[in-house]
Amino acid sequence: MAPLLDLSTLAWTLTGWRPFAWKLRKSAETGGFLLPDHGPFPARLPGSVQENLRRAGEIPDWHVGRNSLAIEWVEHRHWKFSAPLPTLTLDEGMSVVLCADVLDHHGWVLLDGAVVGEFSGAHQPVRIDLGAKLAQPGSHQLALVFALPPEGQGQMGYTSLARDLKPRYNFSWDWCVRVVPIGASGRLTLERQERSACPLLLGTAATVSADFHQGMVAFTIDSAGREGETNIAAVLRREGRAVASTQAQLAGGEQRLSLEVANPELWWPQGEGPQPLYALEITATRADRIVAHWTREIGFKHIEWRPCEGAPADALPWLCVVNGRPIFLQGVNWTPVRMCYLDTTREESERLVAIYRELGCNLLRVWGGGHLESPEFYAACDRAGLLVWQEFPLSSSGIDSNPPSDAAFITELSAVARHFIHSRQHHACLLMWCGGNELHVDEIYPRGKRRIPLTLAHPVLAALAALVTAEDPARRFLPTSPYGPRFHSERAEFGQGLHHEVHGPWGLDGHPQPGDWENYWRDDDALFRGETGVAGASSLALIRRQAGGEPTWPLGNALWRHSSGWWTQADRLGPRFVGMKDDEALAAYVAYTQQEQAEKLAFAVRAKKAQFPRCGGFLIWMGHDAFPCLANTSIVEFDHTLKPAAHAVAEVFHAPSGKSA
Repeated sequence: MAPLLDLSTLAWTLTGWRPFAWKLRKSAETGGFLLPDHGPFPARLPGSVQENLRRAGEIPDWHVGRNSLAIEWVEHRHWKFSAPLPTLTLDEGMSVVLCADVLDHHGWVLLDGAVVGEFSGAHQPVRIDLGAKLAQPGSHQLALVFALPPEGQGQMGYTSLARDLKPRYNFSWDWCVRVVPIGASGRLTLERQERSACPLLLGTAATVSADFHQGMVAFTIDSAGREGETNIAAVLRREGRAVASTQAQLAGGEQRLSLEVANPELWWPQGEGPQPLYALEITATRADRIVAHWTREIGFKHIEWRPCEGAPADALPWLCVVNGRPIFLQGVNWTPVRMCYLDTTREESERLVAIYRELGCNLLRVWGGGHLESPEFYAACDRAGLLVWQEFPLSSSGIDSNPPSDAAFITELSAVARHFIHSRQHHACLLMWCGGNELHVDEIYPRGKRRIPLTLAHPVLAALAALVTAEDPARRFLPTSPYGPRFHSERAEFGQGLHHEVHGPWGLDGHPQPGDWENYWRDDDALFRGETGVAGASSLALIRRQAGGEPTWPLGNALWRHSSGWWTQADRLGPRFVGMKDDEALAAYVAYTQQEQAEKLAFAVRAKKAQFPRCGGFLIWMGHDAFPCLANTSIVEFDHTLKPAAHAVAEVFHAPSGKSA
């Protein structure tokens, strides 16, 4: 059903306040009205506070130089978006509901100055009933007030303290600075709703039989307590032609309905076949009046996981069989497109998906330290034939990587995970779910300390596994990545069956002698490579453009440390450039590291692809930059320029699997 009002069309203004000054309104001492510290500025919603302030000239562009340090104060204000509303027409028995895909992170909804609702969390949609007041004549004012964001845990912190489920990369990671976005993204509307509860579509999944002759689309609807009053009609179309339909009267509570399709056209990963998509339309009526309407685009594929050739008996299967055909999974780790992810556009996501398709990727791992990617991203992957490995919002930390395990946290995370599943499971591109990134404990052994991946013995991962089994049983759940007896693949342990799905290396520091890197990859026995990277500099043009006039040499100065301190490789490479003039040294450094990244990364991918089906796949860490890093393990720069490494691995990705690769 069309929204009553698209709130992105309103004339929003933004003001910044000392915490709760907007609520106090008057000074107790003077009786005067309190004024905001910042604004009013014209604003856009959806969007971030930061991007609105940048457009208004209140803060600098945080992508330039070290400007991000100058905008961290934004986190320490309350921010109020206000807009006048037109008079709305409502039928008897209807109310108005504010609907938002994302309101990040905590705050209040005000109508005509009065608080009418509260929201919290960045990973679930918000629905707040505004009642019928907006149908009354006269002017009305809507406001969204955002409180201080939580003091989150960045990469150097504690996973055990990361309870707020706000995207963690924003609090700084090895590949980005600290920028903590505040605001809204996705759909932001006012919608009509019956004052009695409306039915809800809980989930939709498409499956196909093992012989590929029978497709089924199943969906679950909650009748919202209106037993016997809600009628459902569903139709499935292919290129406008109806191929299946069903009708039912809901019996009350949750009810599962399905449609069957004989000999469905199969959806394939790119490079293996076409990506046919079907349109599902579901309509709910009461007394011949439409009360809810949903559309979904789905595809039919059959996934089977088989053991890799020669795999140890206790290893999970890592050979992915799509529609009866084993394929080598190859691609990149997908991290957020922007630091202020609230401002990511459809065009940006679609452009990156197109780039990865052109490079020959067939799998993107959506990393657990970010956010749930947009419906537009998933739709683009459906069309492009890129499989998606989606992680729930948990990630590792420098000090500990063990998530909270108390009942309250599990309940909150489970609600978030349920939304992830229900809102994305209909997409043909979705391959699997994963509990989170690099969740592990440290184990002391004779040579020092090593990381051991968590298992389903952890209460959080057990709860997520049970949820996936209940809500999306046809898809795989991986407790964490990496997974198995070892976090890394160690040369000293090759041949012992300990390297299942592993991470690393992310550079050449552990391979000091000529030939070390190549010999390591020839001998590696890992069944799947979930993360491997090699650092390389961004282009000279990007470095000079984004430096903001700050010195770009030597390596390790304040500018380099700001975004790329982990990835300069100054200790190993610095001596090569001694005695050169600064501009000459920078140019030589860029050329050398880009060539090294291309050669070493392509060799690693080629070596593992040649092992297929003993190895099931290889994912590069990482795909693209969310911040203009001067150097990083990315193969696509911040402005979407391809590094030489992207072209090098594309040659391998487009080559056949197995010994001919």
